[in-house]
Amino acid sequence: MNLDRDLISSIKLNFADYSSALLNEIVQSKDQARWSLEAVAAAREVLLEREAGQSAEPLVAKQPEPDPPPYTDPANLAFLIGVMALGAAAGFAIVPLPRRVYGGDSVNPDLPVSFGSEMAWLALDTTDTEAVAAALGLRGLRAATWTEGVKEARRAAVFVTPPLADWTLVASTTLFPPNHAETFVKPLLERLSQQFGDAQYFCTHWDVELHIWARARKGRLMRGYGWLGQKSLTLWDEGAQTKEECDLGFRFHAGGSITTEPGRSQSVSHPDEDCVAQLACLWSIDPTSLDQQFKEPVMGLLGSMARDEIQTGPAS
Repeated sequence: MNLDRDLISSIKLNFADYSSALLNEIVQSKDQARWSLEAVAAAREVLLEREAGQSAEPLVAKQPEPDPPPYTDPANLAFLIGVMALGAAAGFAIVPLPRRVYGGDSVNPDLPVSFGSEMAWLALDTTDTEAVAAALGLRGLRAATWTEGVKEARRAAVFVTPPLADWTLVASTTLFPPNHAETFVKPLLERLSQQFGDAQYFCTHWDVELHIWARARKGRLMRGYGWLGQKSLTLWDEGAQTKEECDLGFRFHAGGSITTEPGRSQSVSHPDEDCVAQLACLWSIDPTSLDQQFKEPVMGLLGSMARDEIQTGPAS
C-alpha cells in the first residue's frame, strides 16, 4: 500500500511536540479510526530520528487534542436525521461532521479570564489586535470570548486578547519552545518588535519547572532567560538584567539558581511561576490577575498556526 509522503511530512511537524512515550503508543496502536497508517509511519520516523540524534525530545510535550463532542441539539438532530433518511432513500449517504458547541459564550462577550500557569504568551505594545493576528499569520481567524479563547489556547489554538491598557497578549501552548529556548524565542521577538516596538515572551510550566522570559525592542533582543528546574539547568541567559529584574531582587549565580537580595520580601532558590508573573507585571501586563485588573467584556480573536511558522510569520 502506497502512503502519502506529503501527509507523513506534515504529521511529523506536529508529532515533533509529542513525547517519545506517546509516539510509541501510536506506533503500537491498532485503532486505525484514530491513527491513520500515515500517522503511525510519521510517529515511527520521529522516534528513529530521535534515536539517531537528529532531533530531540520536546521540553514540554503536547497531548493530542480530544475528539470534539458530537452536536446533540435535539431540534437540529431531528432535522439531521431526516436529511440522512432522505439521502439514504435517494441512494447516497450523508455523513455528519462533528461540531463543537460553546453555547452563548461564542456570541456574547464575557469578562477577562486570567491565565499563566502552564501557558506561554506574548505581550506586544499595541492595541491593534488584527495587526497582531496578521503578523503571526493566524489561520481560521474568528472572534472568541475570553472563556473560549483561554480554553482553546491550552489546546494549542492561538488566542489574541482584546487590548489591555496599551498592550495586546497572545496566549497558546503552541508558543512553548520545542527544544532550544533561544533559537525559538529570539527570532520571534526580534521580528515582532520591528513592527510593534516592544515584544515580550513569557512561559511557565509547573510540571517540568520551565520558566522563561525575554524582551526585544525595535528589532533587537534586550534580555532572555530560561530555567528548566527538572534538570536544574539554565537554558538561556542573554543580555544584562533589566531594571525590573533588579527591582524584584533577582540575583543569578554561575550554577543557574536565582536568589533574592537581603531585605527583599521574596525568597526563592530558583525561578518559579511567581517570578514570571511579577516580572510580566513590571514589563507589561500580569495575565494571572486579569480578572481583577479589567472589567470590560470584549471579544478577542482565535486562530491557529503551525509551530514551524511562528518565527517566520505569514508567507509573503
